[in-house]
Amino acid sequence: MVKIGNIVVEEDVVDKESFQEVIRHLELKSPVIIKPNWGFSVCFTEAIILDWVLSAIDGEAIVVESYGWARSEEALKTGGWGSFGREDLRKSDQWFLEYSGIGKILEKHDVEFLNITEENWANRTAERELIEELVKKKHTPLEREEFYSIIPEQLYEMRGGDLLSLAKLRLLEAPMIVSFSVKNFFGMIPGPDRGPFHGKKHSKLNQSIVDIYKVYDSLFHISGVIEAVFTASLRDPDTFEWETRENPGFISASENPLELDAFLSTLLGKDPHKIGYLELAAENFGKWDEETLKLGVDNGIKVLE
Repeated sequence: MVKIGNIVVEEDVVDKESFQEVIRHLELKSPVIIKPNWGFSVCFTEAIILDWVLSAIDGEAIVVESYGWARSEEALKTGGWGSFGREDLRKSDQWFLEYSGIGKILEKHDVEFLNITEENWANRTAERELIEELVKKKHTPLEREEFYSIIPEQLYEMRGGDLLSLAKLRLLEAPMIVSFSVKNFFGMIPGPDRGPFHGKKHSKLNQSIVDIYKVYDSLFHISGVIEAVFTASLRDPDTFEWETRENPGFISASENPLELDAFLSTLLGKDPHKIGYLELAAENFGKWDEETLKLGVDNGIKVLE
Protein backbone atom coordinates (compact mmCIF):
# COMPACT_ATOMS: atom_id res chain seq x y z
CA MET A 1 0.00 0.00 0.00
CA VAL A 2 1.31 3.43 -1.01
CA LYS A 3 0.35 6.60 0.86
CA ILE A 4 0.45 9.92 -0.99
CA GLY A 5 -0.81 12.85 1.04
CA ASN A 6 -4.25 11.90 2.34
CA ILE A 7 -4.68 9.14 -0.24
CA VAL A 8 -3.76 5.45 -0.07
CA VAL A 9 -3.39 3.27 -3.15
CA GLU A 10 -2.97 -0.45 -3.77
CA GLU A 11 -2.14 -1.36 -7.35
CA ASP A 12 0.18 -4.37 -7.26
CA VAL A 13 -1.69 -7.33 -5.83
CA VAL A 14 -5.20 -6.47 -4.71
CA ASP A 15 -6.44 -9.47 -2.79
CA LYS A 16 -8.68 -9.67 0.25
CA GLU A 17 -5.86 -8.89 2.69
CA SER A 18 -4.49 -5.84 0.85
CA PHE A 19 -7.99 -4.56 0.06
CA GLN A 20 -8.97 -4.71 3.71
CA GLU A 21 -5.76 -2.97 4.71
CA VAL A 22 -6.92 0.00 2.62
CA ILE A 23 -10.39 -0.05 4.20
CA ARG A 24 -9.01 -0.28 7.74
CA HIS A 25 -6.72 2.68 7.03
CA LEU A 26 -9.87 4.83 6.98
CA GLU A 27 -10.60 3.90 10.62
CA LEU A 28 -14.35 3.84 10.08
CA LYS A 29 -16.40 3.86 13.27
CA SER A 30 -19.46 1.65 13.63
CA PRO A 31 -22.22 1.85 12.57
CA VAL A 32 -20.96 2.60 9.06
CA ILE A 33 -23.25 3.61 6.21
CA ILE A 34 -22.03 2.13 2.93
CA LYS A 35 -23.12 3.56 -0.41
CA PRO A 36 -22.06 1.13 -3.17
CA ASN A 37 -22.47 1.71 -6.89
CA TRP A 38 -25.40 -0.36 -8.11
CA GLY A 39 -26.63 1.90 -10.88
CA PHE A 40 -26.39 -0.77 -13.56
CA SER A 41 -26.84 -4.52 -14.02
CA VAL A 42 -23.30 -4.67 -15.39
CA CYS A 43 -20.13 -3.38 -13.77
CA PHE A 44 -21.48 -2.74 -10.28
CA THR A 45 -19.97 -3.05 -6.82
CA GLU A 46 -19.66 -6.82 -6.67
CA ALA A 47 -20.73 -9.12 -3.86
CA ILE A 48 -17.14 -10.10 -3.08
CA ILE A 49 -16.11 -6.44 -2.77
CA LEU A 50 -18.97 -5.76 -0.37
CA ASP A 51 -18.02 -8.89 1.57
CA TRP A 52 -14.43 -7.69 1.94
CA VAL A 53 -15.58 -4.24 3.07
CA LEU A 54 -18.02 -5.61 5.64
CA SER A 55 -15.39 -8.04 6.94
CA ALA A 56 -12.98 -5.14 7.44
CA ILE A 57 -15.43 -3.05 9.45
CA ASP A 58 -15.36 -3.62 13.18
CA GLY A 59 -19.02 -3.46 14.16
CA GLU A 60 -22.36 -2.71 12.54
CA ALA A 61 -23.02 -1.40 9.06
CA ILE A 62 -25.92 -0.57 6.79
CA VAL A 63 -25.97 -0.53 2.97
CA VAL A 64 -27.92 2.19 1.17
CA GLU A 65 -28.91 2.65 -2.46
CA SER A 66 -31.89 3.88 -4.48
CA TYR A 67 -33.81 2.36 -7.38
CA GLY A 68 -32.53 2.69 -10.91
CA TRP A 69 -34.02 1.68 -14.24
CA ALA A 70 -30.76 0.12 -15.41
CA ARG A 71 -30.55 -2.32 -12.49
CA SER A 72 -32.80 -5.01 -13.91
CA GLU A 73 -32.77 -8.25 -15.87
CA GLU A 74 -34.32 -6.45 -18.85
CA ALA A 75 -31.54 -3.88 -18.87
CA LEU A 76 -28.94 -6.65 -18.69
CA LYS A 77 -30.43 -8.46 -21.68
CA THR A 78 -31.24 -5.48 -23.89
CA GLY A 79 -28.73 -2.84 -22.83
CA GLY A 80 -31.63 -0.45 -22.33
CA TRP A 81 -33.90 0.29 -19.38
CA GLY A 82 -36.10 -1.88 -17.23
CA SER A 83 -39.70 -1.13 -16.32
CA PHE A 84 -40.47 2.13 -14.51
CA GLY A 85 -43.36 0.66 -12.47
CA ARG A 86 -42.98 0.47 -8.69
CA GLU A 87 -43.72 -3.25 -8.40
CA ASP A 88 -41.43 -4.00 -11.33
CA LEU A 89 -38.65 -2.01 -9.69
CA ARG A 90 -39.13 -3.99 -6.48
CA LYS A 91 -38.99 -7.26 -8.38
CA SER A 92 -35.91 -6.08 -10.24
CA ASP A 93 -34.16 -5.33 -6.96
CA GLN A 94 -34.91 -8.81 -5.67
CA TRP A 95 -33.61 -10.22 -8.95
CA PHE A 96 -30.45 -8.11 -8.66
CA LEU A 97 -29.70 -9.16 -5.09
CA GLU A 98 -30.01 -12.81 -6.11
CA TYR A 99 -28.29 -12.50 -9.50
CA SER A 100 -25.31 -10.61 -8.06
CA GLY A 101 -24.97 -12.73 -4.93
CA ILE A 102 -25.21 -9.57 -2.84
CA GLY A 103 -28.30 -10.81 -1.01
CA LYS A 104 -26.28 -13.69 0.42
CA ILE A 105 -23.53 -11.33 1.56
CA LEU A 106 -26.04 -9.09 3.34
CA GLU A 107 -27.46 -12.18 5.03
CA LYS A 108 -23.99 -13.48 5.90
CA HIS A 109 -23.10 -10.26 7.73
CA ASP A 110 -26.63 -9.63 9.03
CA VAL A 111 -26.61 -6.22 7.35
CA GLU A 112 -29.68 -4.23 6.38
CA PHE A 113 -30.17 -2.83 2.89
CA LEU A 114 -32.04 0.47 3.12
CA ASN A 115 -33.60 1.59 -0.16
CA ILE A 116 -33.65 5.40 -0.32
CA THR A 117 -36.47 5.41 -2.87
CA GLU A 118 -38.72 3.19 -0.76
CA GLU A 119 -38.18 5.39 2.29
CA ASN A 120 -39.29 8.42 0.28
CA TRP A 121 -42.30 6.64 -1.20
CA ALA A 122 -43.38 5.75 2.33
CA ASN A 123 -42.73 9.31 3.61
CA ARG A 124 -40.28 8.01 6.18
CA THR A 125 -38.11 11.09 5.82
CA ALA A 126 -36.66 13.57 8.29
CA GLU A 127 -38.30 16.96 8.68
CA ARG A 128 -37.10 19.43 6.11
CA GLU A 129 -36.29 22.09 8.72
CA LEU A 130 -33.91 19.78 10.58
CA ILE A 131 -31.90 18.98 7.46
CA GLU A 132 -31.90 22.58 6.27
CA GLU A 133 -30.57 23.78 9.61
CA LEU A 134 -27.69 21.27 9.54
CA VAL A 135 -26.76 22.08 5.96
CA LYS A 136 -26.72 25.84 6.57
CA LYS A 137 -24.45 25.39 9.59
CA LYS A 138 -21.75 23.95 7.36
CA HIS A 139 -22.44 25.04 3.78
CA THR A 140 -24.16 27.65 1.66
CA PRO A 141 -27.87 26.94 1.07
CA LEU A 142 -28.91 24.37 -1.53
CA GLU A 143 -30.12 25.44 -4.93
CA ARG A 144 -32.03 22.15 -5.20
CA GLU A 145 -34.14 22.88 -2.13
CA GLU A 146 -36.14 19.64 -2.55
CA PHE A 147 -33.05 17.80 -1.30
CA TYR A 148 -33.79 19.06 2.21
CA SER A 149 -36.83 16.77 2.22
CA ILE A 150 -35.48 13.43 0.95
CA ILE A 151 -33.29 12.14 3.78
CA PRO A 152 -34.61 8.92 5.36
CA GLU A 153 -35.41 9.23 9.06
CA GLN A 154 -33.30 6.18 9.76
CA LEU A 155 -30.21 7.86 8.31
CA TYR A 156 -30.96 11.13 10.09
CA GLU A 157 -30.95 9.23 13.39
CA MET A 158 -27.45 7.96 12.53
CA ARG A 159 -26.08 11.48 11.90
CA GLY A 160 -22.59 12.17 13.12
CA GLY A 161 -21.30 8.78 12.03
CA ASP A 162 -19.20 7.54 9.11
CA LEU A 163 -20.44 7.18 5.55
CA LEU A 164 -18.35 5.31 3.00
CA SER A 165 -18.80 6.15 -0.67
CA LEU A 166 -17.78 2.82 -2.20
CA ALA A 167 -17.43 3.84 -5.83
CA LYS A 168 -16.74 1.80 -8.93
CA LEU A 169 -14.25 3.24 -11.41
CA ARG A 170 -16.27 4.48 -14.39
CA LEU A 171 -15.13 6.69 -17.26
CA LEU A 172 -17.87 8.56 -19.11
CA GLU A 173 -18.38 10.93 -22.00
CA ALA A 174 -18.36 14.71 -21.61
CA PRO A 175 -19.42 16.60 -19.62
CA MET A 176 -19.26 14.06 -16.76
CA ILE A 177 -15.91 12.52 -17.79
CA VAL A 178 -15.53 10.42 -14.61
CA SER A 179 -17.84 8.86 -12.06
CA PHE A 180 -16.06 8.33 -8.75
CA SER A 181 -16.75 8.84 -5.04
CA VAL A 182 -18.37 12.31 -5.26
CA LYS A 183 -20.54 11.46 -8.28
CA ASN A 184 -21.61 8.30 -6.42
CA PHE A 185 -23.87 10.51 -4.27
CA PHE A 186 -26.04 11.26 -7.28
CA GLY A 187 -27.47 7.80 -6.58
CA MET A 188 -28.70 9.05 -3.20
CA ILE A 189 -31.35 11.09 -5.00
CA PRO A 190 -34.40 8.83 -4.62
CA GLY A 191 -35.40 8.54 -8.28
CA PRO A 192 -35.86 6.27 -10.06
CA ASP A 193 -36.16 9.11 -12.59
CA ARG A 194 -33.18 11.39 -12.06
CA GLY A 195 -33.48 12.98 -15.48
CA PRO A 196 -34.70 16.32 -14.05
CA PHE A 197 -31.52 16.50 -11.98
CA HIS A 198 -29.41 16.01 -15.11
CA GLY A 199 -31.29 18.70 -16.98
CA LYS A 200 -31.15 19.32 -20.71
CA LYS A 201 -27.66 18.42 -21.95
CA HIS A 202 -26.70 17.81 -18.28
CA SER A 203 -27.09 21.52 -17.51
CA LYS A 204 -28.26 20.82 -13.94
CA LEU A 205 -26.00 17.88 -13.15
CA ASN A 206 -23.09 19.73 -11.53
CA GLN A 207 -25.30 21.57 -9.05
CA SER A 208 -27.36 18.46 -8.31
CA ILE A 209 -24.25 16.45 -7.43
CA VAL A 210 -22.81 19.21 -5.25
CA ASP A 211 -26.14 19.82 -3.47
CA ILE A 212 -26.81 16.17 -2.60
CA TYR A 213 -23.21 15.88 -1.41
CA LYS A 214 -23.67 18.97 0.76
CA VAL A 215 -26.61 17.33 2.50
CA TYR A 216 -24.79 14.13 3.39
CA ASP A 217 -21.58 15.98 4.22
CA SER A 218 -23.62 17.94 6.77
CA LEU A 219 -24.87 14.73 8.38
CA PHE A 220 -21.85 12.42 8.25
CA HIS A 221 -18.10 12.12 8.05
CA ILE A 222 -17.62 10.94 4.46
CA SER A 223 -14.76 8.77 3.24
CA GLY A 224 -14.27 7.64 -0.33
CA VAL A 225 -13.10 4.48 -2.03
CA ILE A 226 -12.62 4.07 -5.77
CA GLU A 227 -12.11 0.49 -6.77
CA ALA A 228 -11.49 -1.41 -9.98
CA VAL A 229 -10.38 -4.69 -8.50
CA PHE A 230 -12.33 -7.02 -10.80
CA THR A 231 -14.04 -4.61 -13.21
CA ALA A 232 -14.04 -1.04 -14.43
CA SER A 233 -16.50 0.58 -16.80
CA LEU A 234 -15.53 2.72 -19.79
CA ARG A 235 -17.94 4.44 -22.15
CA ASP A 236 -16.91 5.27 -25.69
CA PRO A 237 -17.43 9.04 -26.14
CA ASP A 238 -18.31 8.58 -29.82
CA THR A 239 -20.50 5.47 -29.90
CA PHE A 240 -21.72 5.69 -26.25
CA GLU A 241 -21.19 1.94 -25.98
CA TRP A 242 -19.97 0.46 -22.70
CA GLU A 243 -16.82 -1.59 -22.25
CA THR A 244 -16.22 -3.55 -19.09
CA ARG A 245 -12.50 -3.80 -18.39
CA GLU A 246 -11.68 -7.03 -16.57
CA ASN A 247 -9.32 -7.32 -13.59
CA PRO A 248 -7.61 -3.91 -13.45
CA GLY A 249 -6.59 -4.72 -9.86
CA PHE A 250 -6.77 -1.26 -8.31
CA ILE A 251 -8.14 0.41 -5.18
CA SER A 252 -7.63 3.87 -3.69
CA ALA A 253 -9.16 5.55 -0.66
CA SER A 254 -9.17 8.78 1.30
CA GLU A 255 -10.99 10.70 4.01
CA ASN A 256 -11.18 13.50 1.42
CA PRO A 257 -13.36 12.12 -1.42
CA LEU A 258 -13.03 15.23 -3.57
CA GLU A 259 -9.24 15.13 -3.51
CA LEU A 260 -9.39 11.39 -4.16
CA ASP A 261 -11.49 11.95 -7.29
CA ALA A 262 -9.18 14.71 -8.53
CA PHE A 263 -6.17 12.47 -7.85
CA LEU A 264 -7.54 9.54 -9.80
CA SER A 265 -8.77 11.77 -12.62
CA THR A 266 -5.24 13.08 -12.98
CA LEU A 267 -3.76 9.57 -13.02
CA LEU A 268 -6.15 8.74 -15.86
CA GLY A 269 -5.08 11.78 -17.87
CA LYS A 270 -8.19 13.85 -17.12
CA ASP A 271 -7.86 17.43 -15.88
CA PRO A 272 -10.07 17.69 -12.76
CA HIS A 273 -10.35 21.46 -13.31
CA LYS A 274 -12.20 20.69 -16.54
CA ILE A 275 -14.67 18.33 -14.87
CA GLY A 276 -17.55 20.64 -14.01
CA TYR A 277 -18.91 19.05 -10.89
CA LEU A 278 -15.45 18.53 -9.39
CA GLU A 279 -14.55 22.17 -9.95
CA LEU A 280 -17.88 23.29 -8.48
CA ALA A 281 -17.35 20.96 -5.53
CA ALA A 282 -13.91 22.47 -4.96
CA GLU A 283 -15.46 25.94 -4.84
CA ASN A 284 -17.84 24.72 -2.14
CA PHE A 285 -15.72 22.28 -0.11
CA GLY A 286 -12.19 23.53 -0.57
CA LYS A 287 -9.49 22.96 -3.18
CA TRP A 288 -7.56 19.73 -3.50
CA ASP A 289 -3.80 19.64 -2.96
CA GLU A 290 -2.16 20.02 -6.38
CA GLU A 291 1.11 18.63 -5.00
CA THR A 292 -0.63 15.37 -4.07
CA LEU A 293 -1.93 15.05 -7.63
CA LYS A 294 1.55 15.67 -9.03
CA LEU A 295 3.11 13.11 -6.69
CA GLY A 296 0.66 10.49 -7.90
CA VAL A 297 1.80 10.99 -11.48
CA ASP A 298 5.48 11.16 -10.49
CA ASN A 299 5.15 7.86 -8.64
CA GLY A 300 4.05 6.17 -11.87
CA ILE A 301 0.87 4.72 -10.37
CA LYS A 302 -0.96 2.65 -12.96
CA VAL A 303 -4.76 2.44 -12.91
CA LEU A 304 -5.82 0.86 -16.21
CA GLU A 305 -2.97 -0.92 -18.00
